[in-house]
Amino acid sequence: MKGDNKLMRKNIYLTLDNETVGGASNPTGTYHSAGFVHDRKGEVLGSFNLLIMEHYDEIKDDDYAKKNFHLYEEGLKNGTFTVIDTEEHALALINAICDYYNVKYVMAYNTGFDYVKTFCKGLLEGREFIDIYLMALQTIAHKKSYAKFCRENGFKSRSGKTCATTAESMYAYLINDASYKEEHTALEDSKIEMEIFLACLKTHKKYTKNMHQWDCKKGKCFPKF
Repeated sequence: MKGDNKLMRKNIYLTLDNETVGGASNPTGTYHSAGFVHDRKGEVLGSFNLLIMEHYDEIKDDDYAKKNFHLYEEGLKNGTFTVIDTEEHALALINAICDYYNVKYVMAYNTGFDYVKTFCKGLLEGREFIDIYLMALQTIAHKKSYAKFCRENGFKSRSGKTCATTAESMYAYLINDASYKEEHTALEDSKIEMEIFLACLKTHKKYTKNMHQWDCKKGKCFPKF
């Protein structure tokens, strides 16, 4: 490992996403965890795609998760996933991947969910984090072209007063495709979250590290709809 230049890079990132049962506000278990290890230019060094069997049987009965249950059934048959028994073992594996690649920052679009309300909170020990949602609010959301895209395509917040600031709306803007829909599987969602992060970097605007969106009051933009 000492001779591998890729592993000696200054900043290595993990962008991760989780799919859970029990609702977003109080999830009771994670059944799918996936992510990409990459550098700040977007070169992917490693990835994982874990189906956690501890909660697999709960997917089909969960109000939100059940719509994608067929994808997990198919993936399980096709060998798409790395199957792992428990969240505890999934955390150990992801930690080992982070250690191997010397990951400095763990990230997600809304770290207040993935790194606070799921087993992945254990990944914060000894590492820094970046909330990509907060980063997007401090960079992309300030662009006049983003607000224009949202207004033209009806992308609004639940209140209807501001433009949408979801990962789906951000990525749709980046690819200029208003018809884009998130798959809501951890692997595909972490892929678009990584692209949003890279786009935020390209704005060369300041952003806040080591703080969840809800804790930060500075620099955020929620453009009026």
